[in-house]
Formats: sequence, C-alpha cells, structure tokens
Amino acid sequence: MPTDAQSGENERQSTVFLTKAGPVPVFYNPYRHVAACTVPQNLHLHATRVPMSRILNRQPQIQIVPTYEGIKDKTFPVVSLVKDMTFALVDLTEAPETLAALKPSEAPEIELDSEWSGSFTGALYYKKHNPIVQENEPTIHTIQARMITQNIEDPGTGSACCTLACYLALDEMRALKPRSKPETTKQEGDEETELVSKTKDVKLEETKSSTNTPKFERHVYAIQQGVEMGRLCTIAVEVDLKTAEDGSKSIVNVTLSGRACFFARGELML
Repeated sequence: MPTDAQSGENERQSTVFLTKAGPVPVFYNPYRHVAACTVPQNLHLHATRVPMSRILNRQPQIQIVPTYEGIKDKTFPVVSLVKDMTFALVDLTEAPETLAALKPSEAPEIELDSEWSGSFTGALYYKKHNPIVQENEPTIHTIQARMITQNIEDPGTGSACCTLACYLALDEMRALKPRSKPETTKQEGDEETELVSKTKDVKLEETKSSTNTPKFERHVYAIQQGVEMGRLCTIAVEVDLKTAEDGSKSIVNVTLSGRACFFARGELML
C-alpha cells in the first residue's frame, strides 16, 4: 500500500491555458506545491545587438564598479521568445559585482527586426555560476538574474528565464566545459549546492526519456531572481534540443517549473 506521502506525490492537477502564443499545458503537484508548464516558443535572435553605451544610459552607476572595465566594450544579444516578448540578455559574468549595482530603470534602447517590431521589451541582467555535473543526470547550469524594465524590477519572470535558457542552450552550451568539481571558494560552493537542491524541489518530476535518446539532449537551468529585492524566486527551466542529421540544433520542448503558493481565488456569480 502506498503511504500518504507517496499518494500525494503522485497526485497531479492539470489544465490548459489558451494564450495568444497558443495552448499552454499547466500541471500542479499539490503535495510538493510545484507548478509547471510547457512554454510555447518561436525563438528569434535579432540582428542588432545592444552596446554597453545603451546600458550605461539606463544604469550609469555601474561605471564605478571596479570590474566594469572588463565588460565596457561588450555588446549583448536581443532575443524574442515569441512575438511581442523580447529581452536584451546582458551577461555580467565577467563583472559579477555589477549585478548588485543595478537599479530599477527603463530597459536599454533596443532595435528590433522589422517584422518583430512593437514588442514588449525588457532587460535580463545575469551572471553564470559554475555548472554542476551529477552522475546520470543532466548538467545543472546555475544563474543569478535580475529583470528590469519600465522603472521596476520583477522578482520572478518566467518568460525572461525561458528566453535566456533557450538562447544559452542553442548558442553557448557547446563552448562551456562543465567541471564535476567546480573550482570555487567554500562559500560559493555552498551557495551552488543549495541552488541545485532548490532546483530539484521546483521540478515537477524527473523526466529522462530524451536524455537517453542520442539525437536529443536536455539542458537544465536553475535561475534565481529577486535576491537583491529580498524576494527570492527560484525557477527551473528545462530545454530539450534535437540535433538534425546536418548537425543543426532545434528546440523541441521548454518546461518551466517552480514553487507555487495560493494567491487569490475568484468565483463567477450568476
């Protein structure tokens, strides 16, 4: 006989949200308080990148950060997850202290490809930690991020995290060389271990089918937002890629998951 905990673990609720981007299957595990959804995507990399000068127009204070000199000449990609949802992905990994110096502001000026114009735009600033390699499990790429636009900061942004995860999976993962024993200080190692543990908690369930298929590969991201706001949000994004015979890669599936709590309820009164 299954225990009460096992019965709760296997209990899932599901529905489908109808959105402009298409149907979105949503799942909820009430025992673990974890919600997940399959995210529609039509990833598009815009032709024009954002130079650091435009970042400084919105965030001039970051120039006093000592490590800023290492990134002052960089440009950053502009990526749309779907039409009307676009983010400048600002990688501050080489100047990690810069992330804490950011303030709520407008997003930097972004030039969109003509057929994608009129989109919502935001800036996702982030720094990457060392990826964690676990035996018989997909590598977990740990990231700390801040999404800032319209003079506000969002403590948790599923669309921005999915955009970043898809972009990294397609364009950057081949260049990364994960280490099974990251060369970090004890404090950094403790933080990353904690983040990996939290990522396991916010994943709805383990799914390994695509990792066992040679033509498919899974990339897992643990993304923390809201740290500087005191409103910590840990989001897990899993991106499944398919490799064609010519070696090109395409996104097969994107799953977003995280802890969920009761917020509000409404009723239709006749």
